[in-house]
Amino acid sequence: MAHEFLAAAKFITGNADGLSAVAVDHNVDPAEARAIVKEAIRAADEGNGVLVVTDLYGGTPSNICISLQDELQMEIIAGVNLPMLLKAIALQKNCDLHTMARKLRDYGRENIHLASDFLNIKNGHG
Repeated sequence: MAHEFLAAAKFITGNADGLSAVAVDHNVDPAEARAIVKEAIRAADEGNGVLVVTDLYGGTPSNICISLQDELQMEIIAGVNLPMLLKAIALQKNCDLHTMARKLRDYGRENIHLASDFLNIKNGHG
């Protein structure tokens, strides 16, 4: 899923600089998966920490990142959506890590909609 999100973001914006994807294969030994994720975060850190987005709080990628939080400077957002990732591209050079994480969390929440709500308003039913 990580690579697909990154490809979609790059397709939409034409730019995915500063972003990388790490897929955690469920067939890989947990210690090996942790080492792969740890190295990817270290490689991505340019001195200001790394924002990590995962698909599901409590899932393996999220749990691995949480286990690394005391060792590495990072913020973790679980429950990524594409609008959030697109906003991350726009914000990545404009604010500190903690502020960006909070803004992205809020932006992600704001961009979850029920299509029927829009259709009902458009059709005068709401």
